Amino acid sequence: MTPIGIALICVFVQVGLTFYAIVRMGKVRMASYKSKEYSMKDIALDSRNYPAHIQSIGNNVSNQFETPILFYAVVAIAAATDSTNWMLAAGSVIFVASRLAHHVVHVGSNVSKRFKAFLIGLIGLLLAWIGLGVALL
Repeated sequence: MTPIGIALICVFVQVGLTFYAIVRMGKVRMASYKSKEYSMKDIALDSRNYPAHIQSIGNNVSNQFETPILFYAVVAIAAATDSTNWMLAAGSVIFVASRLAHHVVHVGSNVSKRFKAFLIGLIGLLLAWIGLGVALL
């Protein structure tokens, strides 16, 4: 498998995780609404009025559109400039693996582990960008 092949698989895993988080959020919100944990009036203007366990899932969905944008960018630039290398591939794997761990912890209650998963992902993302920079030079 080539470095770009690995990076693209990681992109698809991250996109899959994002869709999974969105669908899960919808299911949890609907189940909570049906059990009358909140009313539409409660959340009509502000999603911060959802119960805490629902907010954590919504926050995770929002999080899937933050640092992953940098991941998508580095892979897209590397692919467009034919500048992939093994450092970029390794950074991609580290980043996406940490995002999966981050998701599991984020919808739970362990903030310390969530930060560690986030930090590991950030390091993987940095490696990917350094790999791109090296390949472009």
